[in-house]
Amino acid sequence: MAKNYDNVRVYGDLESEVFFAPLGSTLPTVVTTDPAAPFAAVGWLGEDGVPLSVSTDVEKFKGWQGGSTLRTKVTGTEKSFQIQCLEETPGVTELYFGHGDPVVTGVGADAVARVDLPEGIGTVARAAVVKFVDGGVTKFLCCERVEVTDRAEVSHANADMTVYGLTLDIIGDSYLLTNAPAYTAA
Repeated sequence: MAKNYDNVRVYGDLESEVFFAPLGSTLPTVVTTDPAAPFAAVGWLGEDGVPLSVSTDVEKFKGWQGGSTLRTKVTGTEKSFQIQCLEETPGVTELYFGHGDPVVTGVGADAVARVDLPEGIGTVARAAVVKFVDGGVTKFLCCERVEVTDRAEVSHANADMTVYGLTLDIIGDSYLLTNAPAYTAA
């Protein structure tokens, strides 16, 4: 395989974004436009980007006559990604806490929103699209279902930004869409 500088990616351009929608929403089939409603973006993300993790459980089989591994078999696969949401919005806190819609009383400057936090957080599941952009190359990670599994501590200190850190496990079907020439060239 030849080395090609044009295939080296540094994702994170201004157009990069993470979108969520209710389960069952239609996932995109093109990368030329952002995912359509009901997908909604979460806004600014932390500078660490969107790390994607893949882990496998592997069974190693050894021969009776010796300790060398003769064969391996993947017995399980887990895929996940992490985000650090910098904007405090109903969509972000709903992912974090699993709460319902805010109830607003009053109007204008007198408006107040109440968000009731559940006593126990249940499974928070959504459809998701992660949009990675590097110049003219766009890649979508499209996930039929993601579930929030881990939540980072949220700082409320005058020396730190308030960040909602989430780990999302990819459950079910997922796929990549890209316009990268390494994939699209015939």
